[in-house]
Amino acid sequence: MTVKGGAAKRSFAAALAVTAALALSGCAGLGSSFGQSARNTDTPFGNYLAGRYAGAERDLDAASSFLGKAMEQDPDNSVLIERAFIVAISAGDMDEAAALAEKSLETGGEERLARLVLALSALKSGDYEDADRHIREAAPGPFTALIGTLTRAWAAAGQGDGDAANAILDTFKGRPAFELFRAYHAALIAEYLDQPEAADTAYREAVSASAGASLRVVEAYGRFLERTGRTDEAASLYRDYEALSPEHPLMKANLARIAKGTKPEPLVTHPAEGAAEALYGLGSALAQESGLDLSIVYLQLGLYLRPDFDVARILLGDIYERAQDWKTAITTYEGVDSSSPLRPNADIQIAINYDRLEKTDEAEARLRDLQERMPGSIDPVVALGDIFRAQELYAEAAKEYTKAIGILGEVGPENWSVLYARGVCYERLKRWPEAEKDLKRALVLSDEHPLVLNYLGYSWVDQKLNLDTAMEMIRKAVDQRPQDGFIVDSLGWAHYRLGNYEEAVKHLERAVVLQPDDPVINDHLGDALWKVGRKIEARFQWRHALEMKPEEDLVPQIEAKIEYGLEGAGARQRGEADLPEPANGTEDKGA
Repeated sequence: MTVKGGAAKRSFAAALAVTAALALSGCAGLGSSFGQSARNTDTPFGNYLAGRYAGAERDLDAASSFLGKAMEQDPDNSVLIERAFIVAISAGDMDEAAALAEKSLETGGEERLARLVLALSALKSGDYEDADRHIREAAPGPFTALIGTLTRAWAAAGQGDGDAANAILDTFKGRPAFELFRAYHAALIAEYLDQPEAADTAYREAVSASAGASLRVVEAYGRFLERTGRTDEAASLYRDYEALSPEHPLMKANLARIAKGTKPEPLVTHPAEGAAEALYGLGSALAQESGLDLSIVYLQLGLYLRPDFDVARILLGDIYERAQDWKTAITTYEGVDSSSPLRPNADIQIAINYDRLEKTDEAEARLRDLQERMPGSIDPVVALGDIFRAQELYAEAAKEYTKAIGILGEVGPENWSVLYARGVCYERLKRWPEAEKDLKRALVLSDEHPLVLNYLGYSWVDQKLNLDTAMEMIRKAVDQRPQDGFIVDSLGWAHYRLGNYEEAVKHLERAVVLQPDDPVINDHLGDALWKVGRKIEARFQWRHALEMKPEEDLVPQIEAKIEYGLEGAGARQRGEADLPEPANGTEDKGA
């Protein structure tokens, strides 16, 4: 059926309004009606629904296809155009996005993002006047105000007008939230226009505004210092950042470059690259605040302006991982240049995502290859160990961690987690003396990290060893991480082992609230509830623990407790002759 006429369009618009209302409660709001609508691909509304659903599932190829069909039937529908426009940007199809931006303006759709895309396209092609015009004609908005202003500043810089660029940036003065953007882009523009004194002043302001914690500011200023012969200052800047982010691959590459005496290019050599920095900065900020979909849009725009922007590509891959879109994350990481210092990190994440897709052989092959290419790096070794440990292949994992420790020679504070991970594996393999040795060393090297405090303390409690010390360690861990269900569970279990059953119940009930899907915590709560006479509740927790598919060795223990009660299960395990009859489960202190 072809949709024609005003009445049909009004009907479609009304249907879209209903869909928008449903979308406020998530895509599940489409419910079972989606299947019928998806099959009816002769209607623009059916294709719209299918495209919207595919977009929500991040199947952007399918979303683009469905929306394209809908637009063939209703080519001037601004809602369809806007949706297809967003999908095109999210998929990184900027040619299609630019075409849809033009169409969106013609049909009266959302114009701010459309004009931003057209401005960026003009900036990339060197049409700085047109870039400026699109931003000036755009309606004001919170994000376009920031990116639009910076785009205009770079358009002015592209025309060689530093005074105009600075005047545009000065509109940010007095607005603390934008101060770092202002100082950083003033520095980049001054360096681009060959104004070293102004660049140096602005870079110092940017470093101060970011407290030296901005990777891009450190990269840009460090390169500037290297290029102006101030390599000692550059090296100091890089090392200060390394103190915040140890072993950062870009800082290692920068320091290696200084050692070779090679001068780098400026971080930004074209106005489009400057605008890409702005888009990355906003995309990064949104990603930290859970604005993942909008962050993807800005990062894709940044990559359009600067395809070799590997830092942005790594962040984009990380966002897809957070969205559990492992396949798209792999594709994104594959785009990192093979010569980039960030490529090994990308390869490790690709392997991790293959494992998440249950393609562990591919993950292992990728990491083995990386180990061969980087024999002096522990990163691919530890990553493979982590994959094995997550799959409960503790012996294989311990071998990888031992290999990593061999590469290190001597484990320092920055690598305490390798000892901790191997200690966990040894504990699971019932090689307790070796586990205890590793965990004790990790405790010292980590300056009593809560994970180590908890694991070592819990292990002691579980074996009824060093109970007073263990209790003190677990309390420290809880003080540091009061919202961690596993650590709170340890405190409850320590009280249980000490016979403080009422106190154990209090902490274990809270642990279940914090970590409701863990079978061990639910099993522990069942034990504690039984001890205080709440036996119906205890059996409920044990049954709940069984439903969560605990480790195989726990299953018969939990089943025995359900059938015979806590004491009866213990008697059966000890092989005592006079076994109690199965309990009927009706007794309960609170009943």
